[in-house]
Amino acid sequence: MKRVSTSCVMLALFTMVFSCSSAPPPEEVWEETVSRGLSTPRKLLPFVTLGDGRVLAAGGHDGNRTLTSCELYDPATGEWRPTGAMRTARRNHAAVVLADGRVLVAGGTFSASFGALAGAEVYEPGTGRWTQVADMGEARNDPAAVVLADGRVLVAGGFDVDRHPVRSAELFDPATGQWTRTGAPTSARSGAQTGVVLASGKVLFVSGLQAELYEPASGQWTRAGPVGGAAGTHRSGHTVTVLPDGRVLVVGGATSRAAATAELYDPASGEWRLAAAPGTPREAHGALVAEDGRVLVVGGFHVSSGALASVERYDPAADAWSAEPALQTARRGAGLVRLVDDAVLVVGGTNEVAGTLATSERYVPGMCLPLTCAAAGRTCGAVADGCGGTLECGPCDVEPQRCGAEGCGVERAMFDPELRAPRCDGAGAGCGSGSLLSGRGLLGPEPNTPNALNGSCVDGEGGKHERDEALDALRVVTVEGGHLASGRLVRVEATVWAYADPAANRLDVYAAADARNPAWTYVTTLTPERPGAQVLSTTFVLPAGSLQAVRGVFRYAGSAEPCPGGVFDDVDDLVFATR
Repeated sequence: MKRVSTSCVMLALFTMVFSCSSAPPPEEVWEETVSRGLSTPRKLLPFVTLGDGRVLAAGGHDGNRTLTSCELYDPATGEWRPTGAMRTARRNHAAVVLADGRVLVAGGTFSASFGALAGAEVYEPGTGRWTQVADMGEARNDPAAVVLADGRVLVAGGFDVDRHPVRSAELFDPATGQWTRTGAPTSARSGAQTGVVLASGKVLFVSGLQAELYEPASGQWTRAGPVGGAAGTHRSGHTVTVLPDGRVLVVGGATSRAAATAELYDPASGEWRLAAAPGTPREAHGALVAEDGRVLVVGGFHVSSGALASVERYDPAADAWSAEPALQTARRGAGLVRLVDDAVLVVGGTNEVAGTLATSERYVPGMCLPLTCAAAGRTCGAVADGCGGTLECGPCDVEPQRCGAEGCGVERAMFDPELRAPRCDGAGAGCGSGSLLSGRGLLGPEPNTPNALNGSCVDGEGGKHERDEALDALRVVTVEGGHLASGRLVRVEATVWAYADPAANRLDVYAAADARNPAWTYVTTLTPERPGAQVLSTTFVLPAGSLQAVRGVFRYAGSAEPCPGGVFDDVDDLVFATR
């Protein structure tokens, strides 16, 4: 359905070519409020909506220093004005609105060289004043925080003064202003907006490689789904959003796999599944549920293009993405809040041109103007129309892209009992092991161990699962699109669990042109950057061969060999067909 009046600005946003009229721009254009922006550029802070609809910006970093100053946005006037300053300058802190309307801020850091803060304080909207409350039990930079159904605040994880993950949690009682210890998560948690309260009252935390559930009544944590979720990847710089139907949408992240994927968690079944992939890979973006129940994903960053101005909307009912009008200014790490009139406000952030931003933009979602095949740059096949629908642009001579459990064009491997390793036969855009390699030998859930071609290399049996070395997943994808084929550049992504001393670990990558009679060719050796779960990747050109394989050797010390035989080593293969 189209609006009666359109403008050149709106048409340009959708790259459509029509004659332009002098009609005013439609509501669904982002309005940049340069003259009414923040008094101070801000990044690295949460923005919170107060009970009366105003938006609080507390602290953050202006590009030169960490701030104590705070500002309020009034939707009635569209103006930002100063309010009382915090007692402590902080950035990367958590902020939540308490049941009585006050705002609690906790943790964060003072500077890049000063690791973490334990302090907390409370803001009173009626007076504009901040009051210091008791310190947390541990200093936490970039913790996750949520308000529980009983009004208490759960703060979990973060990083300590030495930038090590804090694997503990504590509860704040607004009535007493005191903190108490609660059960500790089994995995590292971080990110001010990576925890959400479910309809059951439990809290789902999604960050790192393992999602977890917190039960407020018992204070206990349990794992939520498999390692890596449906996408089989580590996530940071992503968003976690509760949908109107109670499911949870997770979008984007810092790894190439995370940036290009979205997944859904169903609390009723406890299962994860891949959602439709967003049109633009991104991290450090904003996400919120709009009035119509769809999820607006705004701005962010991608390594190939820098800060992003693009905006998309996800329709949970259709499992489809549609393009929305782009921001006036590309923004990485901006604040995103829904206002009382259902408009959306995006604030601050950074980009490569302007640095830290003081501007804000306001947007009222309206009717969508669908793309045409010409505007989408397609002459055949099916393509999203930008409004949640599909355009049929006629038949194509080439085979359409296949969609599997690992995403469109990427096949999830099945175990081949003859070759005794995970195998993909589709020759699509990639092949992923899914959960078939999770763990190591007899120490973890890894099925069909050892998952080395013809049983040629047995895993070491020393150590414990999720403490000592493990190669948890392998994935091979084309770098520039198209099918897996000889002569094509591919990327190998390995999800590993590194030991407490990651410098002692190495990942050796090998390739074999014939998986049935493998002669392993050394590709490279990679070193983990930190303990715990992470994704290591490298690229190489596929040789000639119709059924190829890659091998990952994740080892403790030693030297590069296709089968080193160490007691902490994990060796896994992935077989895939090529064209």
